[in-house]
Amino acid sequence: MFFAVRPSVDLTIAISTLGSGINRIQLPKPVVGIRYLVLHQRPRQAPIALNRADVRVIALDTLGLSHSRNAALQHAETDLLVFSDDDTILFPNGIQALAHNLTMKPDLALAVGWRAERLPPRAQRADLTHFNCGRVCAPEFMVRRSLILNAGVLFDTDFGLGARFGVGEEYVFVTDALHKGLRGIILPVVTGSHPEKSTGDKWDSTTILADRRAVLYRVFGAWAPVVSALYALKHCRKFTSIKAIIHFLLPIK
Repeated sequence: MFFAVRPSVDLTIAISTLGSGINRIQLPKPVVGIRYLVLHQRPRQAPIALNRADVRVIALDTLGLSHSRNAALQHAETDLLVFSDDDTILFPNGIQALAHNLTMKPDLALAVGWRAERLPPRAQRADLTHFNCGRVCAPEFMVRRSLILNAGVLFDTDFGLGARFGVGEEYVFVTDALHKGLRGIILPVVTGSHPEKSTGDKWDSTTILADRRAVLYRVFGAWAPVVSALYALKHCRKFTSIKAIIHFLLPIK
């Protein structure tokens, strides 16, 4: 499901990658108005197939997805920015649809679409809130850098792959933006696909469950025990055992 778009909207797709993962990147054919910024952490070699006029590669000596996302916020040359990874398939039409809707609403800081495999049959336009942004991940959301940076919002480097807590960096980032009074929308458009299982989709790892709990405490603070209980109730069938649920609900010391 797509909105009409204006191909002339300028935007950047920032792709995070680590080491030899850069050779997994498969870009769509060049599209007017779309440029790519590849954030290459711990580079071991030059990319094999990214020699294109619409691609810029920046080598980073940092480690962790949130550090990479923050570098994208710093180095992108357009105001509209999408975050992506080296194992995603990008749908330029859907990404342009997000850009078009943001240009029509200059007061909005974020626009969120869907990955192809997760688009609900009755997906609708909605305001972005603390309670409907938990599923947001790359390459589903676009930000308006000027509003984000003016509000002082950055990715929390304690969260995301390569960090202390290996999940939740997008959720923390989006809720931080909402806490700052920034606004966003969810649109029924498909911006890409992630054929492989994401880290956040795994429920058989005690480490990931503990990281999820840390995310809820980071976002909801004193209300985290209540939200954690509601979260466990909603997802109770995904937990591997009653013991896992009880462990998830234990307060963080």
